[in-house]
Order: sequence, then C-alpha cells, then structure tokens
Amino acid sequence: MRSRMAVIFALLIAAAFAAFAIEAFRVTGVSLSVSEREYQGFCPHKFVFTGSITANRAGRVHYTWRRSDGATAKTFFLDFQAAGTKTVVYEWNLGGAMGSYPGSWVQIEVLAPNSRLSNRAVFDLTCLPQARVERKVYRVSGRVIAGGAHVDWLEGLQLKFKLVSGARMLSSCTAAINRDGICPYSLVVFNAPGTYRVIVEPVHPTDPAKFHLCFNSVDPASITVVLTREAPEANNKNFNLRWSWRHLDMHQEAFASPCW
Repeated sequence: MRSRMAVIFALLIAAAFAAFAIEAFRVTGVSLSVSEREYQGFCPHKFVFTGSITANRAGRVHYTWRRSDGATAKTFFLDFQAAGTKTVVYEWNLGGAMGSYPGSWVQIEVLAPNSRLSNRAVFDLTCLPQARVERKVYRVSGRVIAGGAHVDWLEGLQLKFKLVSGARMLSSCTAAINRDGICPYSLVVFNAPGTYRVIVEPVHPTDPAKFHLCFNSVDPASITVVLTREAPEANNKNFNLRWSWRHLDMHQEAFASPCW
C-alpha cells in the first residue's frame, strides 16, 4: 500500500514539474517591418519600424534594438498581462546632405525571458543634394496724397494697391488713409524681376455714413516700374487722389451709388 502511494505521489510531482516547464514564461514570436523599403530624396529621412512580440503568458519581456551601423540602444521592457502579442515602434533618422545607405537594417533582439531575434527589416536610402534657392525681394513703395479742404474726412477709408504684369496680379496690399490725407503702400514680390504697373482702387467701406465721399481717380492712372537684380526697389512712386463729396446734412443730392 505504501509503495503504491509513493508511486502516485511521484507521478503527481512529475506532472507538476512537467506542467511548470510547459507554462514557463517565454517569447514565442518576434517580427519587424519598415515603413519604406526604399527612399530617394532629401535627407535626413525618418524610417519607422513596427515590431510584434508574442508571449505565451503574463510576464515582463526585456528587449533592445540592433542596427546595421552598429549603434547600441538601451534596454526596453514590455509587460504582458496574459498570453498575446504587443506592438513596439522604433524610429531612425538617417542620412546627410548626400550619400547612399544600401542594405541598411534594424532588428529586435529579445534579451529575456529567453533570447530571440526578429527578422532584419532591410531598406535602401539614397540622399539627393538640396538645391539652395535664393529668396530675393523686389519692392515698390510710395504714397497716395489727397489734397483740398476736409481731407480729414477721408481718415480710415481704404485703398487697394495692385502690382500687375499684363492681366496677371503678382502682389497686392490694402492701406488706410490717415488724417492728413496720406496713404502709404508697399508691394513685394520674390525672385521676380520684371516690368510692372501699380494700380490703385477704392475699397468700399461698411459704414453707410461714409457714402457721401467719392473716389474719383488717381493721377497718374497707373505707374510703370522696372525691377531688376541690380535695382530691386522702386521707391517714391506716388499718386495724387482726386475726390469729391456731398453735404448730405445741407440737403445736397447724394451720389447715385456709393463710389468709395
């Protein structure tokens, strides 16, 4: 009887050890992919690597990243609450002004609870030189000057300035007339020497009380300017404003339509 009990006890112990061995925590799979297999363009360029680590039960996995350039990464850990697969991500900014990096790769190395390597996520990088573009400023500036009595009535009214080439507008700005009847402007284009015209237009106000003021014209009607690399600025391109008004409070007839 005792010998029979001893055999049963030994079998139970053996079964327990076998079950423990089967259920020991370990990584059962690891894989890696890269966002781009090949890139040609300006550098540095960022490659993103997405990995999957699979474990058979709850536990902590220790892992690191290996690279083709031999750089060493710190050790990371990943906690599993149960058997399953978790995702890990790694980024590598690579490349200088020029150069190529064929056959570069990144790999996951599992350090614990067991040793395991993922596949190598291989990619090719070719860095192209960046053309340096000069940003040269070309500018036209001046003023619109209003004369006559009551120029202070014009304060706050706006004018729109356009820099045109044929039917094409390259630049525009809006400015307000000050109390002295002066409206300064500045028009800018980049990397575009050429012959242009400056045109002035009224901007209709939103306040109906101003509708008794009328923009008639500017003198000259437009100004032609030539901008070159040697002379990129044209200053003091001034206009004289011709304007009129109606004394509405003196029962003078209003303009047929708001002309400002």
